[in-house]
Amino acid sequence: MKQFWNNRKVVLSIVLWLSIIIVFFIAWTFNGETLKRGLTFTPQGVLSFRKGLDISGGTKLTYRVDYSKYAETYKNSTELQSVQNTVQNIILQNIDNRISKLGVSDYKSYTQQLNNETQIVVEIWGVADLDQAKEIIGKTVELEFKLPNEDEGDVEARKALAEEYYQDIQGNPNKMAELTEGKTSENVFYHKYDEVSLAQLPTFYQKQSQLLTSLSATTGKFSAITEGVYGDSVSYDQEGNPMVLPVEGFTFFRVLDSKTQERTAVTYQDVIEVLAQMGVSYSTDLNLQNSDRGVASGDYQFIDGTLRFNNGEFYSGQEVLNTRILALTQESTLGKTLEETLAANEAFAEKVTEIKDELAKDLTQDIPDTSEAFDGWIALSELQQAIPSFDAAATDVIQSYEGDNGVTYILIINDKKLATEHKYSFLQVDWVDQSAFSSALKTQTLYTIEDLFVQDRLTWVTAQTPDGKILNGANFKYAGVSNSQLGQPVVVLNFDDQGKEIFCHITESNIGKQMAIFIGGQPITAPVIQSKICDGSAQIDGQFTPASAKELANSLNDGALPAPLILMQEEKVSPTLGDSAFSGAVFAMFIGLFLIWVYMTIKYGFKKGLISLLSLVSYLLVLLAVVKVIDYALSLSGIAAIILSIGMAVDANVLIFERLKEEKAEGKTDDVAIKNAYERSRIAIKDAQLSTWLIGLLLFMMGINMFKGFGAMIIVGVLLTLLINVPLIQELLHLFYPVKKK
Repeated sequence: MKQFWNNRKVVLSIVLWLSIIIVFFIAWTFNGETLKRGLTFTPQGVLSFRKGLDISGGTKLTYRVDYSKYAETYKNSTELQSVQNTVQNIILQNIDNRISKLGVSDYKSYTQQLNNETQIVVEIWGVADLDQAKEIIGKTVELEFKLPNEDEGDVEARKALAEEYYQDIQGNPNKMAELTEGKTSENVFYHKYDEVSLAQLPTFYQKQSQLLTSLSATTGKFSAITEGVYGDSVSYDQEGNPMVLPVEGFTFFRVLDSKTQERTAVTYQDVIEVLAQMGVSYSTDLNLQNSDRGVASGDYQFIDGTLRFNNGEFYSGQEVLNTRILALTQESTLGKTLEETLAANEAFAEKVTEIKDELAKDLTQDIPDTSEAFDGWIALSELQQAIPSFDAAATDVIQSYEGDNGVTYILIINDKKLATEHKYSFLQVDWVDQSAFSSALKTQTLYTIEDLFVQDRLTWVTAQTPDGKILNGANFKYAGVSNSQLGQPVVVLNFDDQGKEIFCHITESNIGKQMAIFIGGQPITAPVIQSKICDGSAQIDGQFTPASAKELANSLNDGALPAPLILMQEEKVSPTLGDSAFSGAVFAMFIGLFLIWVYMTIKYGFKKGLISLLSLVSYLLVLLAVVKVIDYALSLSGIAAIILSIGMAVDANVLIFERLKEEKAEGKTDDVAIKNAYERSRIAIKDAQLSTWLIGLLLFMMGINMFKGFGAMIIVGVLLTLLINVPLIQELLHLFYPVKKK
């Protein structure tokens, strides 16, 4: 094997054939999902070289840096300006890292001031696809640390924010999603609903059904800002009990499309939708009946203007209880003596008895120190799963059971349905126009809507030290994947020295509170701070798999931003000189090859002219293969360097041929003359190429982008001249001037 690779003919043959395959049958393609470029086979490989901005154009993206959270924290203008400068530098560095890792060779990013606003401009050369360019930049994410908002909030300020968005979106109606991207942490939400009925929309739309109908006739027109309840939010108290709370704020929307279709069946949601469209008040509580009252399941009837809709049999074949459940939590007895513990248990038992006595007077009354865990119908199987000690045979209306973690559940059994009983859930609404209802029920309108909702208060506020220092992506160093104490994958964030100090002070001042970590505006985790953390790291436990944890860590390492970027403008950049200049440069290169061949043929004869042509064509093929493999964007300066490198490569032919002429004049055989000519000219060739290589290196290290491309091609050209062209000349001389057998 060693002898095989020491055979220069074999190595050169493999390199040449591989270069031909790469140049003519290999191309780079961009994967929009993975945001990576990869090599693929194609018969159009020779046309798939990447071109620079001056040839094929590119993409220019202008972003606005949102410094709003810094402006709220840093009131001193000098201090704020210093923070903004730091943030700008970090953003530019992260953008540079992100684009570089994707193999984009020609680009630049810089800041500009426009109307007292800082903007980040990114020009990506050789990427004419706007979507691809936006994916490259948009992959960067903002890292935020937040604490619960303990203030009521400024409703007027939230309304002003909604009005600001309203004005921005009026000028950019198709960028509603982009302008609000990453704003979840600020309780700003963008929603899009595709072909949904009124009943499937949030509460806001059911109360604004008339407005929704009118806007459907003017597709694309925005509604005015409306204040009120948008929908419901489910949260959980410290005992894990669900709490349904209305979410209020400011909403505006537009109807993108609406279409009407016939209803194939009638459901409870359909009835609710029609009642909402008619503006009829109704209650969503379904009254249970012991019979279907002559109304088939999924059907309705009118009796003296009263609408009765049968929603179907209720929990068919199951035992169900109408139950109100109160949760009472005993204070911890940890650290108390045995006597104190027994006394506390006795006092708690007496309190449970007192509550049961109070409920016996009025089952519906509110009981202090208890929380409402449940109120409504629940299947026996579900109740036994929630409270394993529940006794289904017990007949008392008021019962109590001990749960986990010192919680005692007090149950009020209001009603019961046996598994053998048949009960039907009915919606009953008085004084409904039968004709109008039946007509409206025949058809259904499906809406495609997008809206923006600004909640009237912030759930989370930016985490900061008592003296106002913010912890964010500016303090982030890198992310890694580790395992929790339970063996689950977690992402570990590591901070710089300043971040380490800030994180230590924040955790020390907020023990017992949650700290939420937002990435790209989305909440990832919100653990409770148990103690101060001063080791300079934070752990994200978000129910990860090993793959998803690694993906999140990579996304953060690729570009966690200390401030959000808002895309303001996107445009394609026209080529400076265009494809005509590129075609002219390529044509000039082939004319140069042809003239070199003519000159070498006249000067040294047909064989040596042909050897020069073959060696230079082979050199050019290998050079183009290298250009394609490294995914270099060909600019006019780079092509000029390639043409120049061909001219410099032919110097090796001239030196070897001149030395060969001298050796032959001394009467030496072809074999000896070729060997001596190669050996004695190699030093001169190396010195000449080395001086050129140094010039190319200086241009690459110290020049502007145009000079860098020129210098890079000079460096590659010199290396290939020494590694490919010179050895190939010797092998071709041996091929054309074989040793004569005696």
